[in-house]
Amino acid sequence: MLLVGLPSILGVMIILNGGYLALFRDPALLREWLATWGRWAPIGIIALHVVQVLLAPIPGNVIGLASGYLFGIARGTLYSSLGTALGSLIAFTLARTYGRPLVERLLPAQMLRWLDTRAERHGLFFFVLLFLLPFLPDDLACFAAGLTPIPIPALLVAALTGRLPGLFVSSWLGASAPALSPTQWTVVIAASAALAVLFLLYEQQIEGWAIRIVDRLIR
Repeated sequence: MLLVGLPSILGVMIILNGGYLALFRDPALLREWLATWGRWAPIGIIALHVVQVLLAPIPGNVIGLASGYLFGIARGTLYSSLGTALGSLIAFTLARTYGRPLVERLLPAQMLRWLDTRAERHGLFFFVLLFLLPFLPDDLACFAAGLTPIPIPALLVAALTGRLPGLFVSSWLGASAPALSPTQWTVVIAASAALAVLFLLYEQQIEGWAIRIVDRLIR
């Protein structure tokens, strides 16, 4: 499994050092870049989702939009699911292989304590909620999940179950993009920009709100 994980980590380094991080912020630019891959574009989508899971600050919804635009709803969701599953599997395995010292380097101490206590009390159901609800550090949570005694296949099912609705919506929006009018595009872009600004300004408050919702649901 490390033979899969190490090339993925190298891919992250190449993207950052090569100045390609802008691709993850612009769906149109990402679509154009992936289109040049030809028949290898599905592999590109899958690989980018792997990188996105391992490098949490990269927004995965941009990749999902591009996937839906290029391949339609069904195939776009499938490729995004495969990439997300592979990235999650690598994160679980890296955490289980290298243990808590690795995870402590990746997660803030307070967040790791919260994940530890909830995982111990509520097990797999907690991770399903974590992957399902927005505004939570679900990618980083994959590393914390790898520290639990929960079998990796069960964690993988939880990750896919929780993330599938979001992956489907991203692919649906991407597939619907060509049919949008200029006015509709303006509304979508304005709403997306407003949400992005709100999240940047109030990230901790929004994340705290999402955490409180999870705590209420698992009581």
